[in-house]
Amino acid sequence: MKALWFAAVTGSILMLAPGAEHLLAAPKGKDASERFPERPIRFLVPFAPGGNTDILARAVGARMSENWGRPVVIDNRPGGAGVLATEIVVRGTPDGHTVLVGSTGELAINPSLFKGRLPYSVDKDLAPVSLGTISALLLVAHPAFPVKDVKQLIALGRSKPDVHAYASVGIGSPMHLSGELFKMLTGTRFIHVPYKGGAPATTALLGGQEAQFGFIGMGPVLPHVQAGRLRSLAISTSRRATLLPNVPTLQEAGVADFDTSIWFAFLAPAKTPRAVIAKLNAEINRILELPDVRGYLVRTGVEVAPSTPEELARFIGSETAKYSRIVEVSGTRAD
Repeated sequence: MKALWFAAVTGSILMLAPGAEHLLAAPKGKDASERFPERPIRFLVPFAPGGNTDILARAVGARMSENWGRPVVIDNRPGGAGVLATEIVVRGTPDGHTVLVGSTGELAINPSLFKGRLPYSVDKDLAPVSLGTISALLLVAHPAFPVKDVKQLIALGRSKPDVHAYASVGIGSPMHLSGELFKMLTGTRFIHVPYKGGAPATTALLGGQEAQFGFIGMGPVLPHVQAGRLRSLAISTSRRATLLPNVPTLQEAGVADFDTSIWFAFLAPAKTPRAVIAKLNAEINRILELPDVRGYLVRTGVEVAPSTPEELARFIGSETAKYSRIVEVSGTRAD
């Protein structure tokens, strides 16, 4: 009697007749993109649950899982200014099952802030998939601070240099570098007071003692602006925010070329097959255009901004160049 083929499957023995071993192999004629996804997909998030990056990852992951019939695991790996999560993706298998949901800091600021010290290269070791969302920063001030608009803030910063302070969520953050860019473009001088996160920075602004104004993400400060506990002066992006259509942009307020934000994007390990990247891109963009998903994300204070991989690559390049200049001119150094 001819030998039988054996395979261990979930602890039991599967017996195959001679010549039937092809049943255990992947179907012929299907490339990587057709078979993808073959197992659970892991979204690496460089922050703790609850922030905009995590919200985007979970919103997209839930719908992706429904459509593809594969679990999408949200793996929150905070720490190291985003380096920890990014390095996991960089070293992951380039097959589309490991995806970074990254943001401005990890992808456009860290290369300058940690120049020569990162264990990877963003442009060489990561493959852009799609931009996800963009969040404007809100320039806010304590109600007792004697400025009601951007022109008055500029006048104060010129007439009384190094007297008043602006808050940020930490050294090298988009909020900090937005403040430095504001100083560069307006010829003003203010003191920078960094805090460890949006909550303590917002608390300081509500007190108005340690810091009187600052660039803060929409989420933490929007309720306080709506309640009158903080005064909104301008939006950091070149377009007005959906949730605050009456607040002018800094460009409209007279600060030419000012455009900063926190943006969130999907990237895979370099060498991930282009067909798999295209499949991920199409699915992410489909989900972002769903009315309920778009509406939910906009209510959190972001603008939905799907893109092609090529558009994301160009965008990261331009953002990296912008923040590199701000870091260099301001002399910002990582802790």
